[in-house]
Amino acid sequence: MEDQNKNQDLENEQQTNNQAPVAPQKNKSGLLFILFLVIALLAVVTWLYIDQRQTTEEIETALTVEKDSLQSHLLQLRDEYDALMTDNDSLNSHLNEEKEKIDDLLAEIKTVKATNYVKIKQLQNELGTLRAVAKSYVRQIDSLNTMNQALVAENILVKNEIKEVTQTKDKLEEQNKDLSGKVELASTLTTENLLAVPLNKRGKPNNKINKIVKIKISFQIKANVLAEAGERDIYVRIAGPDDYILAKSEDDLFEFEGQKIVYSAKRPVDYVNKNIDLDIFWDNNGALLTGAYEVYIFADGGEIGTTQFLIE
Repeated sequence: MEDQNKNQDLENEQQTNNQAPVAPQKNKSGLLFILFLVIALLAVVTWLYIDQRQTTEEIETALTVEKDSLQSHLLQLRDEYDALMTDNDSLNSHLNEEKEKIDDLLAEIKTVKATNYVKIKQLQNELGTLRAVAKSYVRQIDSLNTMNQALVAENILVKNEIKEVTQTKDKLEEQNKDLSGKVELASTLTTENLLAVPLNKRGKPNNKINKIVKIKISFQIKANVLAEAGERDIYVRIAGPDDYILAKSEDDLFEFEGQKIVYSAKRPVDYVNKNIDLDIFWDNNGALLTGAYEVYIFADGGEIGTTQFLIE
């Protein structure tokens, strides 16, 4: 009986010894399974992270392109507004206001991050509005240009008509001027038989310098029915060999061709459109020189005769 008990105890001990190693084997398998799950989970998370990061970078790249494109279109629209400037001050004022809006958007877009999709979308909408406004101004300017072209054509027609009238007027004025010149020339006094003679103290001709007391200028004013009748002054200028004008005073002046010039002698006459004989004298004041002298006769602001004489 004791032997059976001992055998039974021995069998139980052996069974216990045989079962002890089994528990560690089961625990090891569980740990391996958990490790596998963790590794798989990490792999999935890593893949999701990389995929999400790549997607984010693609979105940022696309938004950056959108931002750059938006800025480029704003600059292009700014140039288009510059090209729309016209001579119409009121319209130019409105165009300048729109250009200021574009400048504000360009300044704003520089501060916007490429990832700010909402802001970029808002700016794109504002760009669309500005483009629509620009098209309306293009239509207005085209309409104004059409009107201007019509006005220019009408202006050219009016200018041509004015040019024709002006040419006709100038032609008539030229004809009138020519006619007036002919009338004026025809009405100018003329002289003939003009003679200048040095006289001695006995009134006899003498051209010796130490014998001359006066110069006598004789001539006839011819009859001219076109000349204005009435009193007028006849002026004489005597130029010596040195071109100096013989004169009693520097204040003895008359008007010729818009200037005041000195005269040697003058005589008033009452012209009645008939031949009239005149003698005008210049008294020697000691300024004579030997040589040739020129004598000029003036009336009504013009030169009407000339002659010469010689002093020895």
